[in-house]
Amino acid sequence: MEKVSSKFLEIVEQLTFMFGEPTPRTELDLEAETFVLARMSFTGDLAGSLSVAVPVEITAEIAANILGLEPEEVDSEEMKMDALGEMLNVVCGHVIMCLVGTDANFVLNSPEEMPVDAAMLDEMAVSDDFLGFTLDDSPALFGLTLEN
Repeated sequence: MEKVSSKFLEIVEQLTFMFGEPTPRTELDLEAETFVLARMSFTGDLAGSLSVAVPVEITAEIAANILGLEPEEVDSEEMKMDALGEMLNVVCGHVIMCLVGTDANFVLNSPEEMPVDAAMLDEMAVSDDFLGFTLDDSPALFGLTLEN
């Protein structure tokens, strides 16, 4: 998971210009925020799913940084969710190649975005499949689930 953590932070920084650091999930203030989740599955040499949960409040910043806009110019929820999904899509390809190799054979399914309810957030916060991060002072959870 250390390689996955490093790759996640590297790609998020390059794509969104947001700086992050690993943070124990127990130290994240998850109750103060409303979260949204992007999740996508993949098959091939490696099969499973990747997820990222971030506060709704930072989705405009993510979208703006990817699109080269100012956050206040990102006024559409669809634009924000598409950008979050695109961020996950890019991270997913890089994580798979990090784990399997650059000649990995894989298919990425389209990301899906959804609100996170309290039960989902609690489940992610205790799951060994999720890592905690701080992205520009905001909490984030990144999950990797592999199929056998």
